[in-house]
Amino acid sequence: MKLLYSDEMLNELREKIRPYLKPKRYNHTLAVEEEAARLGEIFIPDDVNRLRAAALLHDITKKLDLSEHLQICSRFDIIVGDHPEKEQKLFHSKTAPAVIREDFEGFYDEDILSAVRWHTTGRENMTVFEALVYLADYIEKTRTFEDCVILRNYFYNELEKGIEDPFETLRKTMVMSFDMTIRNLMEENGLIDLDTISARNSFVLKNCFTDNIKE
Repeated sequence: MKLLYSDEMLNELREKIRPYLKPKRYNHTLAVEEEAARLGEIFIPDDVNRLRAAALLHDITKKLDLSEHLQICSRFDIIVGDHPEKEQKLFHSKTAPAVIREDFEGFYDEDILSAVRWHTTGRENMTVFEALVYLADYIEKTRTFEDCVILRNYFYNELEKGIEDPFETLRKTMVMSFDMTIRNLMEENGLIDLDTISARNSFVLKNCFTDNIKE
């Protein structure tokens, strides 16, 4: 059963997350919340407040250092790769669900936990809910990186044209986002998470949106 979150609960959550985030990150988080709500109204209007909650919680362990992330991983039996020092940017998506379980009991919601877990790398067979949180993080209005601007403009321009099913536009946008991420990591000689490759291929093969299958 889906949990329902009132506007009052979300207001309280916005204040509760403040100590977990640096000021710039808090502003980003509010922008992701706004973008997630906008996307939700298009694709899953009955789930807008749950999307807002997931957006508010997605970066709550972002400011932790590597040793703090590893301590959480040890406490909650979270699998760590062989080169944690090269994967530090990904740890917050792994540790945040554990902190939600411990510190934000009222938001212990499997869809929220999963969206937070996969908002950075993506995964194979993503749901609409997960994809919207991932995309909101990528294209929220304060993002000024060239790829973010390109992706944001592409997505909304295609929607405005109205030529195809909005879910097909969402699928194509997700493929483009993973291509951008993989290309940037290759240019930086960085490690490419296997879940990102699986996510990209899954969207190419249209094995996605498992909570709202489109023919």
